Amino acid sequence: MTRRVRPVVHLALALSAAVVATAHLALATAYPVNACVSTKQEGAGRFCKGVLKAWAGFEAGGDAGRRDAALQRAAAKLEADWSAADTKALANGTDCAETTLAVTAAEGLIDSAAGALVGDVNTGLDLNDRRDARCGSRILVAAATACHKLLLADSLFIEKLDKDPKASKRDQRQALARSAFLAQFQKVTAKACPTTATAAGLQGRIDGIDASIVANTIVSPNVDDTRYTPISPTGTTTYQDKQLTPECIHGTPYHFFAKRGSVNKLVMYYQGGGACWDAFTCGIPTCKKSVDPLGDNPGNVSTGFADLTNPNNPFRDWNVVFVSYCSCDVHFGDAEKDYTPTLQIEHRGYDNAKIAEKWAREHFLNPEVVFVTGSSAGAYGAWFHAPLLHPVWPASQFHVLADAGNGVITQDFLQTYFPNWNFVANVPKNIPGVLEALQAGTGIVGYTEAVAKFFPNTTWAHYATAYDGGTGGQTGFYNIMLHDNDPIAALTWWTGSCQWDQVMVQQAQATAAALATNNNYRYYIGTGSRHTMWGSNKVYSDTTGGVPTIVDWVNATLSSSPPAANSPAWTDVQCTNCGLLLPGDPAPRPLQPPFEQVGSDVVIECGGSPSGAFVD
Repeated sequence: MTRRVRPVVHLALALSAAVVATAHLALATAYPVNACVSTKQEGAGRFCKGVLKAWAGFEAGGDAGRRDAALQRAAAKLEADWSAADTKALANGTDCAETTLAVTAAEGLIDSAAGALVGDVNTGLDLNDRRDARCGSRILVAAATACHKLLLADSLFIEKLDKDPKASKRDQRQALARSAFLAQFQKVTAKACPTTATAAGLQGRIDGIDASIVANTIVSPNVDDTRYTPISPTGTTTYQDKQLTPECIHGTPYHFFAKRGSVNKLVMYYQGGGACWDAFTCGIPTCKKSVDPLGDNPGNVSTGFADLTNPNNPFRDWNVVFVSYCSCDVHFGDAEKDYTPTLQIEHRGYDNAKIAEKWAREHFLNPEVVFVTGSSAGAYGAWFHAPLLHPVWPASQFHVLADAGNGVITQDFLQTYFPNWNFVANVPKNIPGVLEALQAGTGIVGYTEAVAKFFPNTTWAHYATAYDGGTGGQTGFYNIMLHDNDPIAALTWWTGSCQWDQVMVQQAQATAAALATNNNYRYYIGTGSRHTMWGSNKVYSDTTGGVPTIVDWVNATLSSSPPAANSPAWTDVQCTNCGLLLPGDPAPRPLQPPFEQVGSDVVIECGGSPSGAFVD
């Protein structure tokens, strides 16, 4: 295996660089693709203005040659602007041509819509009548100005989303543009002007041009909307001043997947697959060690929330970026570890996930909503990358849901083995309490309290069954930690079920109590021992133990906007009779305590367990 040498930076130099970076935050330029798209949108606005003014001149003077020359000049200017924007973005490490529709397509879109608008204006006019021709010309000039101003407002907004995260300045600029057009239309038509066009109808045409250009420049039309496409990054990429080299634990290639939807909303899903942290666990390994661009394709799954054909799936029309997993470090490691002379492991989950993030922000520039989630190891990927995604999409509503990743670990693991991933190197130090939670021992409770308070308008939620089991389930890994880090203990995972449940419930309740004032955290504890729910059809049907269906709870999450505008259905959920196993739930065979046969049911009997054992 070829080893990659990473330079050691002197501490003083590192601190100096950090100070310089902080000093330049206020002067930070727009992200290259956002700057490129901003230029393209502004150029499209000028092109729209040029096209409509060319037709306005034709109305007034009847010179077709002059009109056509003006149209050609406008097109040439647009093509030059877009080409220059693409070139500049490429020089800055981003492919803006991949982000947007082609310039010829933009020209055709605007030309067609402008032609329809001209037709509307001319209906009822006699262009051989000088007064009618002047009337039509003046309306088209007003429309040209409005079209330019609408797209200019969008351009200013998309360039630096963090400067106008609620889009209030953009909306104000666009409202002024629409008011000015209405006033001009009323002024022109107050005199003899027999056009049958209405201000509302023409404004609708202009708004349509604006919406079409924006939709095709902030959601890449080049992403397949019929199936998931594997994305296969290679080499080292510079992103956010860091060198990223995506790879799996043994240096094999990394791949992730993406699919375009039909609405401007985005799911960032982090795949699960276990974890390893020393010679014993990584030697087996107790985790997913590679990505198969065919076998790992999420399009292979057609159940639960992974089924994008189900009309009850709230995510069926969303854009999706599927962040694959093969780093064995819950998507956040940043270390090359020599666990033995022959066991060299690349924990590069951070690099892999950040490469997927970079691709996502360059193809989905400003989603209305971002739903960050993942299952098992991917639940931690969601939990720890979500704070890093907020600055990427500062104008988006965020929801974060960890599916079967509750952070139940031992203090010994946190202090002894957790550092092997170099996890803390990339946690956001600007969030008070985050570093302390990972270093001082408060773990997932302290971390969640810190990030949820820092992002008070985001919903944060944990899901798990009460006895999340199996060798790859949460009790399996917890049992390894309880037995001196022995991975063989995963084979008798059920012996840790009751203790895991007790700690999980205590952590969930403690987190909810700590964030009660913020009103932006919830937990859902379901019945049984199944590990993860995302790809299971139980999300649509299971109400065992008096719980709402998971889909109803997720829909309530999506309709919530903390702290004051939450859905009343977005509540903390805790099953009753939680120890009843559902069909397909993992259990030891033959049954062993705490798993017992009670009549026709298999139940988990923990006595005083917080979740409550099943009582026949």
